[in-house]
Amino acid sequence: MLLHHHESSYPVKVLLDTGCSISLISQQTVERLKLKKRLHKEPRIIGNFTGEPVKDAGQYYTKPLRLQHRRHFSKEVFEISPMEEGIDLFLPFKWIEQHPPQGAWTMEEIRFNSAKCLENCDKFTANKFSLTWDDAAATDPAARTIGHISAVTDNPTSGKKKLRP
Repeated sequence: MLLHHHESSYPVKVLLDTGCSISLISQQTVERLKLKKRLHKEPRIIGNFTGEPVKDAGQYYTKPLRLQHRRHFSKEVFEISPMEEGIDLFLPFKWIEQHPPQGAWTMEEIRFNSAKCLENCDKFTANKFSLTWDDAAATDPAARTIGHISAVTDNPTSGKKKLRP
């Protein structure tokens, strides 16, 4: 796969891991590609496959990064973690569910040709910002407002609106 950062793209070795629950990027890859790290307000506990906490993981994460495999694109935020040599990224089960690979287990080359991916995972759609209404959160009496999003006109003559936090 290719990882896009600024105006460049970099080949990365990706492990599709059905036992993984979060997207991970190796510390070495972050350093090699000079990616900016974002500090969590509260560190996360990230466990390995036996459930033991991974030392030096869960403190930092990346901004959303674009991944590409041929004409298939997605945008992901990665937790930064030490990882074994030779693997740059782990993509978790939820990613595999959203982007079901064809030929992943039986062929040398995989494809992302599901109807959902062909419709939603192109270069332009992967860059779109989207919001999803959650009825459960909207009707939950314990839910609280954490911010507002509104549309404003940058150029009053154009009539085009942009989302701003």
